[in-house]
Amino acid sequence: MLSFILQRFLSLIPTLLGIVVVVFFMIHLVPGDPAQVMLGERASPQSLAELRAEMGLDQPLHVQLGRFLAGLLRGDLGRSMKTHEAISEELKRRFPATVELTLASMLFASVFGIGAGVLSAVRRGSWLDYTGMTASLVGVSAPIFWLGLILILLFSTRLELFPISGRVSPDVFVPPVTGLLLMDSLLSADLRAFGDALWHLVLPAVTLGTVPTAVISRMTRSSMLEVLREDYVRTARAKGLSEWVVILKHALRNSFIPVLTVLSLEFGYLLGGAVITETIFAWPGVGRWLLLSVEARDFRAVQGGVILLSTVFVLINLVADVLYAWLDPRIKYER
Repeated sequence: MLSFILQRFLSLIPTLLGIVVVVFFMIHLVPGDPAQVMLGERASPQSLAELRAEMGLDQPLHVQLGRFLAGLLRGDLGRSMKTHEAISEELKRRFPATVELTLASMLFASVFGIGAGVLSAVRRGSWLDYTGMTASLVGVSAPIFWLGLILILLFSTRLELFPISGRVSPDVFVPPVTGLLLMDSLLSADLRAFGDALWHLVLPAVTLGTVPTAVISRMTRSSMLEVLREDYVRTARAKGLSEWVVILKHALRNSFIPVLTVLSLEFGYLLGGAVITETIFAWPGVGRWLLLSVEARDFRAVQGGVILLSTVFVLINLVADVLYAWLDPRIKYER
């Protein structure tokens, strides 16, 4: 197992290098001149040339790529063209908000998705099965931007149950420790701040977690139906074990490997694909920051954000590979 983990970790190096190179060249294909955006349409050609030279934009692409890779080896993502602040510092402030939203969304998706999938498989052909699968179809089909706006209109504007945007109310202050407001409020023993942060998190988490809930429920149902026909499940029932012990201890665990694959992929997608949700709810995370950076043609910020999210996505898949062996000892890894 240790050898497998080491090999998989070493294989991340060429993967991440390829991501860096692809992102670098794709960003430079985006139309627009960062210098023109920063100085405005009335800037003189001399001012534009001086700014391009100052930012290194007048150099050939391979020279710019070499400088960027050299900076990455030193842990330097460069400075934002818009704010002139270190990109690593901006990511450090915004990444915890995206992580908190993603974790809440995955918790929502996992609990309701796996629960609905198990019930649909156990009660196959019943009204529970049809209701669950219909709901999952609607969840997959509903556009995120439409769902978010509907939730705001219904629960924030009409019923006034949840706040419209932001992470906390203006009069609430949470001392920053980890950047995760729920955890920081608990560390400071401020239950009011915890409740306020949790209340702000509900609608964005439900909006972002709706599609993963539908995908996880369908995968759980399909995998459970296959496992419930196995001989060891019939043997467990023949031993006199209760039905829910058979389902949860024997069937669910052995059907969880494909579900775990979906969970890891969906977590990575949510981490990097929360742009729409963060924009709708004015959530100060990496996704919304990346959108603003694209609009400002700040390709250094976009590069840094995409590389961070890509690295986390690859590491999540590595963790999922390791968990396969824990769930199913029959899995053997070849050297």
